[in-house]
Amino acid sequence: MEDKLSMYISAYRKGHSTQHVLIRMIEDWKKSLDDDKLVGAVLMDLSKAFDCIPHDLLIAKLSAYGFDKTSLKLIFSYLKGRRQCVKINDKKSKYMTIKAGVPQGSILGPILFNLFINDLYYFFETANLYGFADDNTLSHAADTLDELTSTLSKESGIALKWLNDNKMIANPSKFQAIILSKSKTPIITSIQIGSKTIVTKESVILLGIEIDFKLKFESHVNNLCVKAGGQLNSLFRFKKFLSLDSRKLSVNSFILSNFSYCPLVWHFSNKTSSNKIESIQKRAHKFLNSGLDNSSNLHSTMEIKRFRTLAIEIYKTVNDLNPTYIRDIFNLPMNRTSKRLINLESKRFKSVKFGRNSLRILGPILWNSLPANAKNLSSLNHFKRFIQNWGTSNCPHLKKFYSYISSIK
Repeated sequence: MEDKLSMYISAYRKGHSTQHVLIRMIEDWKKSLDDDKLVGAVLMDLSKAFDCIPHDLLIAKLSAYGFDKTSLKLIFSYLKGRRQCVKINDKKSKYMTIKAGVPQGSILGPILFNLFINDLYYFFETANLYGFADDNTLSHAADTLDELTSTLSKESGIALKWLNDNKMIANPSKFQAIILSKSKTPIITSIQIGSKTIVTKESVILLGIEIDFKLKFESHVNNLCVKAGGQLNSLFRFKKFLSLDSRKLSVNSFILSNFSYCPLVWHFSNKTSSNKIESIQKRAHKFLNSGLDNSSNLHSTMEIKRFRTLAIEIYKTVNDLNPTYIRDIFNLPMNRTSKRLINLESKRFKSVKFGRNSLRILGPILWNSLPANAKNLSSLNHFKRFIQNWGTSNCPHLKKFYSYISSIK
């Protein structure tokens, strides 16, 4: 089944996540911006994507992918003949037969959805598609604004045609668009998508992350801090009623969890945003007050925790536990003759903002500063145990890492 899917389909697949999709997209954008190009993106809005899949077309696609007749008959019988009604209090509507859609909440539903949408990834000529389930973003980099808007308009038209031909409901009036450049001011222009004109914005929201035209993530981080700060205020009011274990559980569940979703995407937020995050952690430390042991999650800064997350992602990448496309960010040497995982290739960059401040530059620096025996650990769990102690006080590997960073400033 896996070999039939595009490597860029990330939803409902082992080892794939929203963070991987966003990392690929942001790193592609930063590389293009570092090369002095303009970058544009169109975020497509789909309505009830799972409910719109026509059964006959789905079966036809499965047949094209090589499913035998017995399997097709089984899947067809699984989809056809389902009925549903609406219940309000003790009143029920008449039962009606479902003519389209895959059962949500089922094991087969997400798999069938991925197979149905798979061929969309092969229709575009120049733009890249970044998708997770029914969230799909078209992006392109160009030398001029006219070339960029023209390409996005053309490729969005291809996407709309595919969606219409496949009976998916797209709403161009709800599409979002953004253009990024090295300019300090946003580029506000229009992109023609079908019969609709879409005006670009200073920021867009994709997969729960607010992305601004400067890639500073200032507003996103600020919203996280406001939410976490409000939750901390509430916890302080009940502190005297909570045991230490309850306080620890509350901090990890309600406070720190705000910063655990896609942290590598917004890692390079500005210094002000970073200080706000660290301030939240200090307040959380104050909430716990006493009784902390040395293994407490609060003894490490939030920045160190993100470095640990990055190290784990690199370990998974070089051990083929991550999506294939992440290898384009963290490259092993081409002349590698041993299975031992020594160093990653360092990459060149032009600017600080979009070059040095990127995972493709930071990742190899972090990885190459780790001891060889850690990089060659036999399992992910063993590596996680090692990295959990990385970055503690007087850690020689941390000092080496910061030394490497200083050398490229």
